[in-house]
Amino acid sequence: MNENGKYSIALVDDDRVFLVSLKNSLQQQFNSSLKISEYHSGEEFIRDIKSSPDIIILDYYLNDYEHPEAMNGMHVLHDVKAILKDSIVIMLSGQDKVDVAMDCLRDGAYEYISKSESAFVRIPNSIKNAMANIKSKKESSKYIKLKINKMLIICAIVLMDVTIYCIFHFIN
Repeated sequence: MNENGKYSIALVDDDRVFLVSLKNSLQQQFNSSLKISEYHSGEEFIRDIKSSPDIIILDYYLNDYEHPEAMNGMHVLHDVKAILKDSIVIMLSGQDKVDVAMDCLRDGAYEYISKSESAFVRIPNSIKNAMANIKSKKESSKYIKLKINKMLIICAIVLMDVTIYCIFHFIN
């Protein structure tokens, strides 16, 4: 989430029609709370990975018959998890196989969604859950930092008390 409260989302899919439809749908549903970037290949996304999106919607099959040498979604997922450990990756696939879903989840995907009729309902719901997860982590991080600061202040006060005690004790 950036300083304006916008979440950045990267859409990575080689199906241009699906990509445009998904982007339009998300823009309508989330208004201005999302900054959406779109990529037509895994390679294109990896080149721009320094943009560090909060949430990545990633197609499982990026290497179709026209581009058999292209990175597939699992390779992109591995690269993302190695580089951007905190990014949330939602995997998409046109197939509805449990084995594929389990592999994606095991390798670090936040969720696996089949490109079915319900995808345009499930994706926004998954994004909302991911946004809540990100917000919770940030609040938890702030709370931990606050606790550490309090502990440091208490330690400093105790150290000053001990120092003052030692100075007065050794002077007398």
